[in-house]
Amino acid sequence: MKKLLLALLAVVLLLAACALAEDAPIVYTSGDFQYILLEDGTAEITGYSGKAAELTIPAELDGHTVTSLADSSIAFCRKLITVTIPDTVVSIADHAFASCRKLTTVSIPDSVLFVGANPFASCDMLTDIIVSPDHPTLAIIDGVLFSKTDKTLICYPTTLPDSTYAVPQGICSIGSYAFQNCDSLISITLPDTIVFIDDDAFSACNNLATVNLPDGVTSIGESAFSFCTSLTSLNIPENVTAIGADAFLACSALTITVPRDSYAAQYCKENNLPYTYIDFLDWLLN
Repeated sequence: MKKLLLALLAVVLLLAACALAEDAPIVYTSGDFQYILLEDGTAEITGYSGKAAELTIPAELDGHTVTSLADSSIAFCRKLITVTIPDTVVSIADHAFASCRKLTTVSIPDSVLFVGANPFASCDMLTDIIVSPDHPTLAIIDGVLFSKTDKTLICYPTTLPDSTYAVPQGICSIGSYAFQNCDSLISITLPDTIVFIDDDAFSACNNLATVNLPDGVTSIGESAFSFCTSLTSLNIPENVTAIGADAFLACSALTITVPRDSYAAQYCKENNLPYTYIDFLDWLLN
């Protein structure tokens, strides 16, 4: 019986592997680029193995128009300094150029309609994100990259020297990894239009001591403030109804202030986080 069960299990695993293989897209190679074909016959770049310092991404690969850059597709390129993206590309996925440590300049064409989670996370030397003033979906304001479509701050380059920063009024969300590793920042002011703070938005901002959360904020993502070791206090408003795992991991100096009987208060209790109540009388009674 045991042998029969093992044989049946082996058949099931084999069938599952075959099904996964059928679903997985074929990865093609063209020069230093790897790509897959999308349903419309265009190419999505999934990888780059070259060592160019100045890279112009091709508009075509093997006769297929390049329309998108996949997650982390050009990431970890140690020698890359400048990148030019062709005007055939409409989508740049999460972390497409992440950890290109020497990258200083990127040109994004007007054709790009979608940009995912900070494509330039951990690009420690990035100084110029070039976007035209008439770009339909993106904007650069004081060196910071924003999405016009969903009013999101996408990327605050770590090379910006200011110790304080005020997010412009009208911005609704702070994107994933948007401020990660911004050690120059000591104080950040968020406008009252902010609703959503995404995963790792402020993670590892080692010198960040002050940040306000407006009353309109409803959600704080996973690891949003993790490793903000200089952050000493944070008021979480009553409208917050979702806080992700490890949102305040390794915030060793932090005491959180919360409304009594709020979601944030319960979160702090469940995660053994130092907290106090907004109302001093409530704090005394507790």
